[in-house]
Amino acid sequence: MRNQPGAACCPASFPEMGIRPSAQALELLEALLLGVGLGLGYDLLRPPRRRSGRLGGSLLDLLFALLAGAAAFLSAMNSSGGRTGLWELSATLLGFLLYLYALSPAVLPLLEGWCRVMFNTMRLFKKIEKNLWKSAKKTFQTRKNGLL
Repeated sequence: MRNQPGAACCPASFPEMGIRPSAQALELLEALLLGVGLGLGYDLLRPPRRRSGRLGGSLLDLLFALLAGAAAFLSAMNSSGGRTGLWELSATLLGFLLYLYALSPAVLPLLEGWCRVMFNTMRLFKKIEKNLWKSAKKTFQTRKNGLL
């Protein structure tokens, strides 16, 4: 858009920039927090990965990679008006690495302890269920034989 002849050339007469620096900073912060969230998701999958064997661990790794890639791509496409920027993807990677090296050593033992308690509780319930099935089978067999 051109200025009218004789109009003063001032910043107000120029079209506004497409993206403001404060908006870019918020998008980078969002990408950094996405990386931290992906790191937490990675830590949440670590204990089950270790207990599920080689095939199960590989499938969980594949699931995480697909979900993390989709989340990073959608986040990058959502910011900057649909343009995928390397800054957002770099900030996501930086957030992921910051989480793994700064927060993960403190969070992972808590998650492993929680997972251990959960698996032991599941094992206990499975043992109780097995005993209940044995008892029910024995009871019903006795009643069946007694009624005939």
